Amino acid sequence: MKKIFPMGVLGLAAALVLSACGGSGAGDELSGTAATGEPIVVGAQAPLKGATAYPQSGFGIEAAEYYINEVLGGIHGRPVEVDVCSGDGSPETSINCANGFVSKKVPLVIDAVDQSMGAAVPILGSANIPIIGTLAGSFVADKAGYGKAFYFTGPVSFASLSSMTLFDSMGKKSASLAVNESPTSHAYVDDLIRPIAENLGIDIKVQYPPAAGANLNVVAATQISDTPDVAGVIALPEDACTALFTALRRQGYDGTILAGSCSQFIDEMGAQGAGIVTQPRLWVPLAKESAPPKVQEELDIFEMSMQAVGHGEELSSRSLYTFAALVNIANVLNAAGTQEITAQSVTAAFEKVTDFESFAGPTVTCDGKQWPDVATTCNAQAIFFEVQQDGTLAPVNEAGYVDLDLSALPKP
Repeated sequence: MKKIFPMGVLGLAAALVLSACGGSGAGDELSGTAATGEPIVVGAQAPLKGATAYPQSGFGIEAAEYYINEVLGGIHGRPVEVDVCSGDGSPETSINCANGFVSKKVPLVIDAVDQSMGAAVPILGSANIPIIGTLAGSFVADKAGYGKAFYFTGPVSFASLSSMTLFDSMGKKSASLAVNESPTSHAYVDDLIRPIAENLGIDIKVQYPPAAGANLNVVAATQISDTPDVAGVIALPEDACTALFTALRRQGYDGTILAGSCSQFIDEMGAQGAGIVTQPRLWVPLAKESAPPKVQEELDIFEMSMQAVGHGEELSSRSLYTFAALVNIANVLNAAGTQEITAQSVTAAFEKVTDFESFAGPTVTCDGKQWPDVATTCNAQAIFFEVQQDGTLAPVNEAGYVDLDLSALPKP
């Protein structure tokens, strides 16, 4: 396991000072109080190796460590040290990570949206170590029993319901979408995407390009061969998203493109990216002008923290997810007031979370009742953005977050 940087975690009463008033810019800085004392070691499993690696997950952890450790004074004044285990997509690695966390008796493990996290669930569950994150990387993690895992946004099935709901609200009746080849991908499509689409009267075609070496020009040609109302992705790595969207536009497709949680295509495609729809779980930096004032400040914090650790060009959804997760964890634990941070005290604190305003996200309640048959999720709302001509994002729904119709989910 690799230790990145010591991290102090946000206290509810900690003061944030932006040296240049109002928004982020070249002269802005973050200042505050550094954490001191013996560090609290927490675990994190992040997809940093292998063909489907998302290094942005690690960047978000680094930025959160900088921000919280150097500015916000830690959990009850103590810094937090994040012990990061790099997932490579294999269950064997995930099992090794989990056993390491158990041997070190960490009080919690952060799920940095690692698809192989499911293999760690039984091991961490037996040790009563809670898994916490913005969203789960696998069905198995979603299905952990109440108190075994907590996620600030919807479960894996959330993305399928939200995208199909969006298509239905826009009057789209056909879609052709891509997701990397894997058993998990096929299960996701067969168990969720297709049944929900059928319930809503939407015809779905899916391509499964390999994680490495895929010819995205061919995928684009396949998608547009039937002139679908929507093309794009269920989920692909950032570079693959950009390549596919560029190929779709180059081949003359001018219909709606679904980007999932991808965002780096916006800078690279310029005006050709206008009209593409994204569905991240949180408010994102490019949507800051449309966000509520509190969220605008939080997005400034995220951007300046990423700049401070040398990743200012990596303001992706993935980096924001891990950054927000760490800040949220700190908020919850400080609000609980328990001085001794153990797996038991962390679990107890999260079971009491009610109407909590998450970082750049929705208001959440972790009572195990927010999603049918998924006790780990703390929210059932979605937010969608459309790329504008100037490269910014505007929410598809003016209110931002909207409630999802959970009745469209397939029946167990």
